[in-house]
Amino acid sequence: MIFYVIGNGFDLHYGLDTSYYSFKKYLMTVNYEVVERVDDLFDRYDIGFENKDIDEWSNFEDMLAVFCQLDRDELYEEAFDNAEMDDERAGYFDSPSWNVGYYTEYIDILKNEFTNWINKIDSNINQDIYFAPNKDDYILTFNYTETIEANFSVKESNILHIHGKVGENLIVGHNEYDVPYLYDIKWDEDSDYRDVSTREAVNNVLERSANLYYKDSEAIIEYYLPFFDYIKQCDKVVFLGLSCGNQDIMYVEEIVKRAKKIDFYWYKSSDADGFRSICERVNPEVQINFIEW
Repeated sequence: MIFYVIGNGFDLHYGLDTSYYSFKKYLMTVNYEVVERVDDLFDRYDIGFENKDIDEWSNFEDMLAVFCQLDRDELYEEAFDNAEMDDERAGYFDSPSWNVGYYTEYIDILKNEFTNWINKIDSNINQDIYFAPNKDDYILTFNYTETIEANFSVKESNILHIHGKVGENLIVGHNEYDVPYLYDIKWDEDSDYRDVSTREAVNNVLERSANLYYKDSEAIIEYYLPFFDYIKQCDKVVFLGLSCGNQDIMYVEEIVKRAKKIDFYWYKSSDADGFRSICERVNPEVQINFIEW
């Protein structure tokens, strides 16, 4: 038996348009304002990405860590800058607390539209010699598409979409969780309603944004450890289309430490180099066959 590990490069290899840049282009057609706001955050909160990364969302999941970096005072001040300051004239849509809540709206829209985009992708492919699983093989896939189910005869119980799949709640994001720096809220008879309600709204945004795109890969791995243990029953592990980026490393380590033999198909030599360094650190005895894809 073989234990397959499938990444987004697999879907791209078979012609599916699943790059994060494709998602950005899709989102620009359905809600351009959200793209503008998210790009502004990526640019404004300098977390180490180049202009090309922002233009193409090439490291999208890493970049989502920006939502843990939102500045509470900046949100508060922006809310009042864009609000009607005369209470008698201010309506619901002029209030600073509503202005803050708009952050929550577009943070949610980003996730919802990502799900809509995934649900519209056609998973039918033309098969080739690189992937021909038997029905009893195991497949751990990082992809949300049902490319495996739609094109190959593998037992459903032997397939794990570790971050969810079409029709489910998708797990998308990063592992760099920071506890949000919240306002200490106190209501009393001397409270300024606009001030305190806006601070409450800021706290809600900070908590929502910090948690919505946090993967918590440690908890995910712990939950699925029995599936990882199937590796011990298999003759080898085959990696297809996984770049072994920052968000993948914890999973790759768990796989490598259980493997006796690995075939690693690579598209970029840097992916092969990164995988080699993980193996040398985690399981130097494992046999690795590197195959250019």
